[in-house]
Parts: sequence; structure tokens; C-alpha cells
Amino acid sequence: MGATLGRRLRALRIERGLSQADLAGDLVSPSYVSLIESDRRSPEREVLDGLARKLGCSAFYLESGIMPEEINEQRLQLQFGEIALANGALGEARERFTELSQLSGSEIRYGASWGLARTEEALGNLHAALAGFDALLAASRAGEPGAPGLLSLLLARCRIYRKAGDFSRSIEVGEAALAEVRALGLEGSEDEIKLASTLVSGYWARGDLFSAQHLASQVIERAERLGSPAAQASAYWNACLVAEARGELALALDLARKSLALMSETALGLNLAALRVTYAWLLLRCEQPELDEAEAVLARAHEVLTDLSNNLVLASCETEMARCALLRGGCDEAARIAAQAVARCTDTGAAELENARVVSGLAMVMSGQVEAGFAAISEAASHMDSMGSRREAAQAWRELAEALLQQGRSEQAITALQHAADCAGARSTAIRSGLAQPVLY
Repeated sequence: MGATLGRRLRALRIERGLSQADLAGDLVSPSYVSLIESDRRSPEREVLDGLARKLGCSAFYLESGIMPEEINEQRLQLQFGEIALANGALGEARERFTELSQLSGSEIRYGASWGLARTEEALGNLHAALAGFDALLAASRAGEPGAPGLLSLLLARCRIYRKAGDFSRSIEVGEAALAEVRALGLEGSEDEIKLASTLVSGYWARGDLFSAQHLASQVIERAERLGSPAAQASAYWNACLVAEARGELALALDLARKSLALMSETALGLNLAALRVTYAWLLLRCEQPELDEAEAVLARAHEVLTDLSNNLVLASCETEMARCALLRGGCDEAARIAAQAVARCTDTGAAELENARVVSGLAMVMSGQVEAGFAAISEAASHMDSMGSRREAAQAWRELAEALLQQGRSEQAITALQHAADCAGARSTAIRSGLAQPVLY
């Protein structure tokens, strides 16, 4: 029927045996119909609806070239793609979304592009995911019909930078997004609370605990007032990280358990498994690590994540499983599991890669491969620091120092502790004798 609205209109008019004057009737002038058919004018909605009635077709068909039965089939395929994504069948989801994203109808094309970007995120392809979200954001701002909502896209971009370990950029994007969302009067909505919760985790990762705690308190208050289990779970989840960083481990565990309880009722398998990994991470940071419970929680999460094929969260789970093995004294087992975690996210650019490398390096040090382990952790911690994750970098250096002390490498341990202090902002004041003193003016 033709690739443009004008060509479809002309083809249907001729097929129906109508002249331009017949089609125009008392709706518009024949010359106006001629302009539309030559693609020199776009008809107003009332005119398009009237022309469609005269031609015996839908206005949607004139606009898109898609028959009603076709669009229904495409919507069904889009739903199948969403189901595949939710169930962790990422290869199937990517295939369906890729095919649908090539279609001309904006509703299906943008829906498929939204699904494809989230699938790439789940696969750990963060650059591809970000490119997809950026394109959709431009379409949403331009008011393109069928484009995803602005708030969902802003949340996705903030989340992607957070996963990539670029915490400063994540915070920059998150703060700008939150200001824009609040200016639109959307404060207190479920997506706004999730966006603010993601920003809390960015502050936490960067070590900005004052901002993290301040925003976390606001988010929890709004989430509890809204009454949405999903919003409350998100708020509690990120608040537990802040509590742990402040040394309030009992509060952190309580918040994590609240989030788990809420997510157990409402969340899909992936989100629930990811929270279980975080809960196990907290258990391993107790003064006396709760190894038995952590291992049980991680085993349950690993089973779910293996079926879902989500490499990043699975790598996170295996990183903590390797840490459990290391705490049990199983250096070889820890090294094996950590290597699996590293392999899952080597090409993703995700922050989880550095966490896995740290545990892998600790396993090397504890098994006597001190130089190799020192080099591995040094590289990982330096990359964390450069990406703005100074708190995690300091933690990596601290863990390395403790492992080195156990191996009798006190000088290297001191070096590692100096790096940890640098990352935490406590740099040397150069008080050793012989060093130049500052000049006062």
C-alpha cells in the first residue's frame, strides 16, 4: 500500500474507485487531499479520522500501515518478550525485542526498544543498554507517541551508571533527574522513590554517608506513607547499606530483613535473589561472620540466578560464595569460585568485576601467591578509586592488609593500609623530619 501515509491514502482511494473530490466530500477541499497524498501536508486528527471512515479502514492503519490484526499479533509478541525477560530467558527476549524494534509503528517499536535495553542491562552489556535508554529518553522528551515514561528512563540511566561503578556520574544523573521529577510534581510516586533509593546507593558507594543517610530517611518516610510494598522494599534495601557503612550492623540487618519480607510477597525472582545476596554480604560483615546462614542464603540465590542467566547478579552471588570459602580456609575453592565470577563480567564494564577480582586476589595471597594477589587487588582498588568508589577501594586495601599480616608481610601490609587511608581521605601530613614545612603568608 505504500511506505507513507499519503501513498496509503492514494492507494486506498483508487482501490475504492473514488476521486479526490469524492474522498474530500464536505470534510476538506480536493486540493487538501492532493497535498496529503503527495506527503506535503499531515492531516489533523479529525481529518484523518474522517478520511479513514470514508475509506473503510482505521486511522491507525493510515498512520502506520499496520492492519489491526497485525498490531494485535505484535502486541502479543511484545508481551511474550516481556515474559521471557522476567523469566530470565534473555536470549529469547533479545531475539523477540530486536525483531519488533525494526517495525514502523511507534507503539511497538518503542516498547520493543525499551525491552531490548533492559535485556542488554540484564546480560551485563551496559554500554548497549545505556545507548538504548538515551535514545528512548530523547524520544520521550520529544513527546513521541509510544515512548516509555520519562521517570522510568531517568531511573534506568542512574541505575546503569551505578552498576558500571561510575558513582560520581550516577549521582550527577540521579540528582538532576530527581530535581526534574520533583519539579513535575511527581514526588512521592513509586518510581520517584525508587529513583531516590538508587541515588542513596550512589552516595553510599562514593562514601558520602551524610547525604546517603539524609536522603534515605526521606525516602523511607515517603515509601511508608505511599504504602507500596515495592517502594518500601527499595527504600529499606538501600538504607541498610548506609546503616552498615555507619557501623550500625544490627540496624542494617533489620532493614535488610524488612526488605526481604516485602520482596518475598511482591518481587520477581531476580530482585529477590539480588537482595538475598546483599543480605548474605551483610552476614559476612558481622564481627563473627554468620557463615552457615550466609552460605544457605547464597545457595538459594545461586539456584535462582543460574536459571535466570543474569550474569552480573550471579557474579555478585559467586563473589560472596568465594568469600565464604575463604573465611572457611578453603583458598583453592575460593579462587575457583571467584574466577567464575570474574569470567561472568569481564567484558561488561560493571563494578562487580572489581569486587570479584579483590576476592580472587585475597585467595592468591592466602594461598602463598602474595605478589600476584597484591598486584590483582592493587589494580582492582585503583580502578574503584578512579571511578569514585573510594569507600570500596579503601575496604579492598584494608582486606589486603589483613591478609598480608596473616602471611607475615608486615611492610606490604603497611603499604596497603596507607593506600586504604588515602582512599578514605586521610592522607599523610608529611610530618617526618627533613620534609619541607609549609610557608605561612
